[in-house]
Amino acid sequence: MNLRESAGIALGAVRANKLRSFLTLLGTIIGVMSVIGVISVVKELNVYVSEKLIQAGSNTFVVDKWGFITSEDAWEEAQKHPDVTIDDADALRLGVKHAALVVAQASTRESVRWRTQRVNGVDIRGRSPGYEVIEDLKAEDGRHLTELDDQRRRAVCIVGPEISDELFHGLDPIDRTIRIGEQTFQVVGVTERKGKLLGQSQDRFVCIPIRSFIKYKRERGSLEVAIKSVDQPSLPTAEQEARNIMRGRRHLQPGKPDNFAVTTSDTWLDFYNNLTGGIFVVTIGVAAISLLVGGIVIMNIMLVSVTERTREIGVRKALGARRRDILAQFLTESTTLSLSGGLIGIVLGVGLALLVGLLTPLPATVSIPAIVLGIAMSCVIGVFFGSYPAWRAAKLDPIEALRYE
Repeated sequence: MNLRESAGIALGAVRANKLRSFLTLLGTIIGVMSVIGVISVVKELNVYVSEKLIQAGSNTFVVDKWGFITSEDAWEEAQKHPDVTIDDADALRLGVKHAALVVAQASTRESVRWRTQRVNGVDIRGRSPGYEVIEDLKAEDGRHLTELDDQRRRAVCIVGPEISDELFHGLDPIDRTIRIGEQTFQVVGVTERKGKLLGQSQDRFVCIPIRSFIKYKRERGSLEVAIKSVDQPSLPTAEQEARNIMRGRRHLQPGKPDNFAVTTSDTWLDFYNNLTGGIFVVTIGVAAISLLVGGIVIMNIMLVSVTERTREIGVRKALGARRRDILAQFLTESTTLSLSGGLIGIVLGVGLALLVGLLTPLPATVSIPAIVLGIAMSCVIGVFFGSYPAWRAAKLDPIEALRYE
């Protein structure tokens, strides 16, 4: 009996016992579906996050009051830190010799109005010059904010394209005045569209000079300072220079801990990798258990099949079938069973990945390596768990098998 006939027998058994076959293949289906879905989503999410960090600049770090908070104790400790001020930002701008840009930043949320049009909950950003490089913003119309705008605390702003659309409905926004809270600002520029990041719009904001932000939006409050080093190799030196300047301004003695924080993109990327890595390991563990259970069920079903077909095995041996022929037949049948479940799991896993990409902000595409892995796992499970039943079938004595009732 050749490979094609053995596969045909296995598929015939699947069709003849649909419920039993479905229950037999359920573990394999769930396991392969989980692997395909998780790998597709996590892989695409890794690429997506890495690209966004590269766009922002891997040689950029932030000095602020809070840092990367991961516990309540860290939060309580950070609250005791002094605020980072505009004077700190100026000192860093002058003192960090390996910095290409030093940008003071602050944000709040307020309503924005133009005539009768009103948009609530808008991200109002205070920024010093150079923000457009740090945040990868390009002006589609008008201009960006300048050093002179900041130094003179001018009431000017640039708006994201989503705010421009909602307020002006296709009219040219340049030189029009809008109300941000209780203050009036003149629009001098509109940025290009950037789309969404994990479901959140990157185009729904208004940006004003940082000193205007401090003047109009709050008397006190901690800023954060984004620093972009000259290049990637100079990043550690720029970080150390910034730390030395901040410690000097706060009169910290050697050995005392920093009362400010320096956060790099690697900090966020490591946290993200740890988070997704944990999710990945748990999901793959569940998938592995499902595949193990599925393999055991396939082995049990094949043992039942050997028992049911004992006389058939005896007849084939009497007609000249060798042990390796019987072994190959049952291995082919078990592999076909497992592969059938794997193919169903692949279809469901691909559908799951596409559904996640369609219904959620998470990016997801079909991962070809994941599909290959699913097929390989199905074949390995079929061969491994089908080996014992196939060995038992091949070992049967033909005379005893013919006598079996």
